[in-house]
Amino acid sequence: MPSSPDETRVQTLPDPHDDDDDRWELEDGSGLALGEIRTRPLNARDREALVSARSGASGIIGFLGAIALIVAIVFGLVGMYRLDVRVVAAIVVSVVGVLAAVALMMSRQDARLRRDLDAGIQLIVSGRIGDMDSEEGDGPGFVRVLSDETPPRELRFFVEKRLYLRLKPKDSVRIAYVPLSNTLLRLRTDSFSYSLRRKSD
Repeated sequence: MPSSPDETRVQTLPDPHDDDDDRWELEDGSGLALGEIRTRPLNARDREALVSARSGASGIIGFLGAIALIVAIVFGLVGMYRLDVRVVAAIVVSVVGVLAAVALMMSRQDARLRRDLDAGIQLIVSGRIGDMDSEEGDGPGFVRVLSDETPPRELRFFVEKRLYLRLKPKDSVRIAYVPLSNTLLRLRTDSFSYSLRRKSD
């Protein structure tokens, strides 16, 4: 019988890359007060992870462009012999339009990541996990964090499967993120730590 989502989370093993990171220590050695937001400069490892995320976005944009070109060529050739030119044109425009919209969203995210790298600042805040939403049910998906500020602020992150599986609503967390692209760099609960890695790690 398949395991329930909760059982799956319990069975998920810690990732050795997540627990070797001491970058949570604040420069003055103090803890994070309830509702407090701290800023810290990005270090070399943070920058490498964000640059890797940018490379991934650029690769997707290039891939979508290639697909759009192939679709246009294939339908153009087929249409010359089998379909009405207006039908072919409508199909090509629709497909290319959808791919262009996705590429535009990716290019905007890439620009936000670039601005985060230029700014060189991360924010550190404590809070609790709110709603979790995944089409697959077990990640990847969107996670909302409600900050400990008064009133609480809602932060929404798209997280990979290895993190999604280990979270549950109402978990107390401490997070570090870059604000323009809303990219989660690190997250810590009472039981585990997570850090964004380079694609090659």
